[in-house]
Amino acid sequence: MRRARRVSAERIGFGRGTNNEVPLKDLRVALSAASLFLGESGLVIESLGLSPLQLNGHSAQTAPVKPGDEILIGPYRILMTDPPEGCDAALSFELVQPMGDALGNLVSGSRVGLQSAAPSKRAMAWTAFIVVIAIALIAPIVIYAAGLVPSWREGKPRPGAAGVVALSWNAGQLSNPHRPFATDCKACHQASFTAVADNACLACHANVGSHAEKTADLGPMRATLDARGCTHCHEEHRGLRGLVIREQSLCLDCHRNLAATAPKSGLASVTGFPSGHPQFRATLVADPLAKTLARQEIGANPAPKDHPGLHFSHQVHLRKGGYPTLGPAIGKELACADCHKPEPSGQGFMPITYAQQCQSCHALKFDRTALPWPDGVVPHHDDSGIVAAVWNYFAAKALQGETGAAAQPAPAVSRQAAGAAPATAPPPPPKDAQAWVAARAESALRDVILDDKRGCGYCHIGTGPKGAFQIDKIIPPPGAAPTTTVQIVAPVSMRIRFLPKAQFDHAKHLASNCDDCHNARQSDTSADVLIPGKETCVRCHGGENAALSTQSTCVTCHAFHHTEFGPMRETAAALH
Repeated sequence: MRRARRVSAERIGFGRGTNNEVPLKDLRVALSAASLFLGESGLVIESLGLSPLQLNGHSAQTAPVKPGDEILIGPYRILMTDPPEGCDAALSFELVQPMGDALGNLVSGSRVGLQSAAPSKRAMAWTAFIVVIAIALIAPIVIYAAGLVPSWREGKPRPGAAGVVALSWNAGQLSNPHRPFATDCKACHQASFTAVADNACLACHANVGSHAEKTADLGPMRATLDARGCTHCHEEHRGLRGLVIREQSLCLDCHRNLAATAPKSGLASVTGFPSGHPQFRATLVADPLAKTLARQEIGANPAPKDHPGLHFSHQVHLRKGGYPTLGPAIGKELACADCHKPEPSGQGFMPITYAQQCQSCHALKFDRTALPWPDGVVPHHDDSGIVAAVWNYFAAKALQGETGAAAQPAPAVSRQAAGAAPATAPPPPPKDAQAWVAARAESALRDVILDDKRGCGYCHIGTGPKGAFQIDKIIPPPGAAPTTTVQIVAPVSMRIRFLPKAQFDHAKHLASNCDDCHNARQSDTSADVLIPGKETCVRCHGGENAALSTQSTCVTCHAFHHTEFGPMRETAAALH
């Protein structure tokens, strides 16, 4: 075999080193054996190493060369030939004294290692393989089938060869929840040498939640999801590590390209974490009156807005130093934990209620001058009841003649018993009493109870345009009682889970302050979404192979089974 190569350098090096233009790879050649360069009178070759150099049969250290000369460097012969146009020199070289044959003959006739005194590695490997199969697989099957080993329920196996061989067949420890079945393999393995069927799992886990809504249009992904069995994601006999396979590749097999496999699902594709994960989408209240929700991307432009039906400012409530002028009871400096009470599991927080979090500071009590009746307290969470109470109060005043109208004159003729004092007839209600009741009730509601400084309007919004309270729709016309079907205060719809598709354990993050993730102290409106985005989480969490961050996979934040979607399998017979 021959090959041609063109090189360009001020000095052409010959030798075994990789830095030479002409590589001579034989071990008998020095790393830098010789060099060829252009001298004053022509080409010159120079010996550099210990390898002998001969020119035309004579040893040489430095000598001029020309086409037709033969150069020997170690076991290589180099011939100078006429250079082609544009080249200073042309040469060919070949290995004329190979040492492979002599060395091979020497090694083959020598016994210099222990491997030559034993059978080959292949023979030993096959022998060991057959022995292991016979002892650890075939023998336990035969012994178990022959009934030579007692059931594990009867205690420890009897001593002897059969018991020792049976102990070698151990598939691994069960997970902690399944330890009670360790003595009864048939509880899960319904047949020998077969995978655990789904109906064996459903015998105990019949109500486990599904992974997706049954009515969701998942396209081809629906058939893929229905074909997955329990053992595809759960692997037993791994000891206390648990049943769940946590490698993210298990989830990415389906979620990697949802835009093509399930385009109508509305789900974004995920190729990994953190770089391949989309920005979080929070589930927010779109319309509190219609009770509709919408998923919006955190950090989007324009910013997502929540509509819980309340006016609320975290900035006001978290003011440094509190409000001393209001007294120590309600003017103290507040912290997040004063209102946000963790639920027992530590996953989230208990719902915010008026009675638990708000009433101690915002009691619905008005003074005598603001509200006509004594101990002016109005009920909470009952706008129609408040309107009826106010209307009835002023209606009773009208019937009692306390409308401020002038008294009616006594009749010209009055009949009375002899000796009795003259009687004064009670004045009849004025003709405009109903209008007076409506006007006084609307004034008390609008100026006091629904006022945005001291009344309901301080926290609540109305159902009218731009959050107005449409009192005229609930105050009855003359001759009618107040209606209880019209709602003038928008219902409150406060989310306690903004990321329902994810799971987060606050108990594991107690070392962090609330301000590290939630920018509540700068929030002046209840429309602000204080859920942190992905960029906050990646400060501590990395992928499953992260070296300097918390290793996180899909199941770190996401659950597979969701009870709100119904059971994973409708019946035990609905198996693949």
